[in-house]
Amino acid sequence: MQSSFNILSAAYQLLNITSVNDVINGKVMIGSPDLTGQSEDVEINLLNNPNQYLQSGFINVNIHVAKLSNGRHNLPRLNELVELILPLLEDASIRTTKGNFYFQVEDDKGIFDDNDRDGMSYYNIRVTFQTIN
Repeated sequence: MQSSFNILSAAYQLLNITSVNDVINGKVMIGSPDLTGQSEDVEINLLNNPNQYLQSGFINVNIHVAKLSNGRHNLPRLNELVELILPLLEDASIRTTKGNFYFQVEDDKGIFDDNDRDGMSYYNIRVTFQTIN
């Protein structure tokens, strides 16, 4: 059985790469970004699994972006980052020292106001994972 940290670490390894880090003005992280920050962060979180085992389940990937000066979502920037990140998660397999993992985009949830950070919004992507032995 895999720990939630192993699953999140595998997803982190898929996204914490030069082609992403060179484009965002924040960082890829496991867990929530700094609530006082205004940087573009890619947040990875494990969703509760009703089956209570971690061989398969869901993670959320949230892409945080500052809103435009008029308070509207920065659609061009969100679109640019989504187009960069989605292919990295679609039918992605990764072998780590802790095991083998498979990821697939489950649902494209869309844009939300970031109620925890003023002037920010985020794009939510739900991803399924499967551990492979």
